[in-house]
Amino acid sequence: MYKFSILLSAAVLSLSSCESLHQQNSSPSRNFSFEDISADIGLMSQKSWKYGGPSLADFSGNGRYDFVIGNHDEYPLALWFTDDNGQVSQYPEPLRSGDVHGSAPADYDNDGDVDIIISVGGGNGTMPAPPRLLRNDDGVFKDVTIGSGLENLGARGRSVRWIDMDLDGDLDLFHVVARQIPGETGPRNTVFENIGAGKFVFRESPGIQEIEAERVLVTDFNNDHISDLVLFEPLSLWQGDGSFVYKEVTDNILPKSFDHHEFITAAADADIDNDGDRDLYFSRGKTYYQTANNSVDFDPNTGRLDLRDEGNESHDGISFKATGAVTLREFWHWRRKKGLVLPVYLGSQKIRIETPVDRTKITQDLATGFPERVDEDGWYLGYLGDHQWRLEWRLIGNAAWDVRASLEGISSVSPDWIPQNYNNLSDILLENRNGRFEDISDRLPPQTRDSNWGVTHGDFDNDGYEDFFIYRFGKLSQRVPDILLRNKSGKDFEAIIEHGAFPGETNAHGDMGAAFDFDLDGRIDLLNGDDDRGYWYLYKNNAEEVGSHVIVNLGYSQDFTDPLAAVVMVEATDGFKQVKDVGSSGAVHSQSLMSILHFGLGERSGPFQVTVRWRDGQREIINLPVANQIVDVGRFPEAK
Repeated sequence: MYKFSILLSAAVLSLSSCESLHQQNSSPSRNFSFEDISADIGLMSQKSWKYGGPSLADFSGNGRYDFVIGNHDEYPLALWFTDDNGQVSQYPEPLRSGDVHGSAPADYDNDGDVDIIISVGGGNGTMPAPPRLLRNDDGVFKDVTIGSGLENLGARGRSVRWIDMDLDGDLDLFHVVARQIPGETGPRNTVFENIGAGKFVFRESPGIQEIEAERVLVTDFNNDHISDLVLFEPLSLWQGDGSFVYKEVTDNILPKSFDHHEFITAAADADIDNDGDRDLYFSRGKTYYQTANNSVDFDPNTGRLDLRDEGNESHDGISFKATGAVTLREFWHWRRKKGLVLPVYLGSQKIRIETPVDRTKITQDLATGFPERVDEDGWYLGYLGDHQWRLEWRLIGNAAWDVRASLEGISSVSPDWIPQNYNNLSDILLENRNGRFEDISDRLPPQTRDSNWGVTHGDFDNDGYEDFFIYRFGKLSQRVPDILLRNKSGKDFEAIIEHGAFPGETNAHGDMGAAFDFDLDGRIDLLNGDDDRGYWYLYKNNAEEVGSHVIVNLGYSQDFTDPLAAVVMVEATDGFKQVKDVGSSGAVHSQSLMSILHFGLGERSGPFQVTVRWRDGQREIINLPVANQIVDVGRFPEAK
């Protein structure tokens, strides 16, 4: 048990000298400048598959965010600590290796430090596994799953969420899993009640127990201080009553004409208009399996052809023109069948070459003709004469999750099928009006109509309005810049592409991240993960034209209730009011404990009133004379 120090009044720390500022009345275009500081701070990562965004929390208790960054299978789940000098160091042991999915930090045992739970896969249904519970014992994370009550209900895990479902002060667990395979019995999703002493018991919760979903956002869309659930996909909304019961209210609170329930990849709740309630942003796109079905990118200017297809039993092909030799590159398959090899067979003689990874030039003479029989796993390439070429691929059985190929030197293409339009989906913005949502997606700029995999929010220019950062899948084998959506006074949004938070040309894809003030300089930074063998990046916000701010570092209530789902409100004398709660800045499979809350204040200099309400109903009010402050509110354990 940690010894708490009680702060009867807030400790106010000045970050910078504050000049007299005037209230902002307009919303001019801003210049944003992000810088990759990953190497400078010591953040190292490998090219890896991701599984949604990071989990943020102050694990070390020093008033800075630490983060858990997920890697799906090739590399382990890693915890990185941030020290007082803004350098990061990795926890010496992997939190979890193997088929790792979502993670969620929280103090489930109420001992003053932050623990973590991890959702893991179930071997495509063949090896159902429970979530793994890691207890933080004085900075050492110990797997205490066995004996906790969680170990007997395994599944194909996807997302985990800590929620006080019965409002008794401790945190219960909601585990969202993948669709059950034929013959699998028991509940699909599981709810566990925290009964104290580190123990959990399964609780029946009809409705959410059977619902089709793999991802979830925890929010409070009716402002009753009881956590509600946004499950997707398909999209469904569930209202909690504080007794482990959730009532589906999808049709009651969504617009009658709303029909975009599919292809939702991530969700974020943010009060975009400062009216005190939580509005919802949904990124929409096609996932790997949905994209991997007759998808083609062809650029006639560069002569590059990229294609992707599903890895089930199939025989497909594409014809194209090339006046000279063609170059093969990045032929790849996401292996499903053990030992699967997909070589390339050239011409009518089926000359075998190994799967091209680096650029491999194929002349017309080398690939003359086309084989009569396409009867083995692999790629078949032939030159038919008169600049005509033919590429086919064959899979015997469900051998791969997807197959991919890139070719250069092409002048035109003619697929055997109509390529799917995989990157033409519209994101969704719903405005909360007294607990009911109105679709205001028409306020979003056209750049958001793409295949987007993630969304996070924060006030990047401190003008007093929450902005969004949208992670774009991009092209099949080429990264495109993500989008910073600047909120213009709660009425409109400006798409900013040239912001610097972009790794450049790579064959990885935008996935998910988190917006937070990493270095506590008053500007919101970005921790971004690129999927498809990409890296993790920490981008520092170097924007010069920003307003003032307040940072509220929230501890426990006076009765030791942890800060998850606490509500914090900052008010100014001119009527400005902004409300945030402790949770995540965006959600896919992982959850965050974002108890260091950043408030942009525009050109207001003070005074301000900070009001905190913990989920146990306790309140605390702090008066701040000036802006640009960090204020500690509540009770804090001793830093480790």
